[in-house]
Amino acid sequence: MLKRLFIGTCCAALIIGLVPGFVSADPDEAGLQKQITELRGKLEELEKKLNDSKKAQETAPAVTPAAKGSKIKIDGRIFAGVFDTGAEGAYANSSVDISDAKIRFTFNPTKNITVVNRFSTTGAKTDGFDYFYADFAGVLSPTSIIRVGQRKIDTGQETWVDNPIENMLVTNSVSHVSGYGTGIALLGRFQDVKTSPLYEIGFVNGPKGLMVRPTNALPINIKLGAPLPGNIFASASYFRSGDIGAADKSAISVAEIADYPAATEWNRSLWEVDLRYNYGASGIRSLVPTGDLPPVMLGATYGGFNDDAVGAADRDGQFWFVEGLFRLNSRTYAAARYSSVDLDDGVLAKLGKSPVSVNSYRRTSIGLGYALTDLTHVKAEYAFNRTSGGASDPDLNQLAIGVASKF
Repeated sequence: MLKRLFIGTCCAALIIGLVPGFVSADPDEAGLQKQITELRGKLEELEKKLNDSKKAQETAPAVTPAAKGSKIKIDGRIFAGVFDTGAEGAYANSSVDISDAKIRFTFNPTKNITVVNRFSTTGAKTDGFDYFYADFAGVLSPTSIIRVGQRKIDTGQETWVDNPIENMLVTNSVSHVSGYGTGIALLGRFQDVKTSPLYEIGFVNGPKGLMVRPTNALPINIKLGAPLPGNIFASASYFRSGDIGAADKSAISVAEIADYPAATEWNRSLWEVDLRYNYGASGIRSLVPTGDLPPVMLGATYGGFNDDAVGAADRDGQFWFVEGLFRLNSRTYAAARYSSVDLDDGVLAKLGKSPVSVNSYRRTSIGLGYALTDLTHVKAEYAFNRTSGGASDPDLNQLAIGVASKF
């Protein structure tokens, strides 16, 4: 049917194109017969091309995935909003920013293998991949996973929600312990029940994107967590970078600091303990999607780090924070956090991205959220930021209002 319609259309087009010829031609029978013969020849040529095209489509090889019946799952998240800070802050002039944007691809070639690739477009810029790893489940035990590739290093609890979409607030704690690295990790639960303790033991080459170790140092991380009675989750984490050079960065940052250029050689060790109430069996609760968000969530973190240096003073410090969320009704919630970082012996550093080197940093964050849908929230926050010990006390307070969404 489609072929006849196509041929009929072509006939009409050819006849219209030949109208001048009909007008000027000698209207005798021989002239008309000649034009009809030419038209039939053109139609036969078109029909032959159509048949050749159809045969080519029928004989073309079918496109199939590498694993038969496999599918790729795509999900993502985004926070876009208006930010305004004090004169020395990142948004001295009120600005619209996309402060977090990720797209994740998850592929299961078999039921025991999962490949995860996450692409970052924060700030509407191409920032490469932060996740790119393969999980091999059940290799050593039914509940264990071997993770190979670039992953988020499991240190503490906040690191798993350190973004304005999943976090109860727009900002993180001022300590913000986090990092990525390429390596191998063994993780999972000791038993196949949600009440079983969790663990991760792993190593990485170094910080995100580093595929060749710059020294013989082997950065390692160890974490143990367990759900306790009364909806409480407790965990303890440890990280050590090993000896690295002045130009090298630690795979784990603390208060946004991952380097020590004043030292000729240095190493970082860090420990952290966490308590969470109503954050679930893994101690991690994303605010989006809303789901069965509990009426109250409470969290506390305490930790310390040692930056042992050659050619410069050691940089040691402590950090802690407490946070809470209170659900006001089915759609509205309020949250608050107080966080602190202090360095020992009067040492100074640009903690929390402070524009001047300081000895301590305090942040008080107060926010409100409203769930437009299960996957989209409007969030507002005011963060009071105070530093001490520096040459000046920069004005870093921040107001943020935006939309957080997952898809």
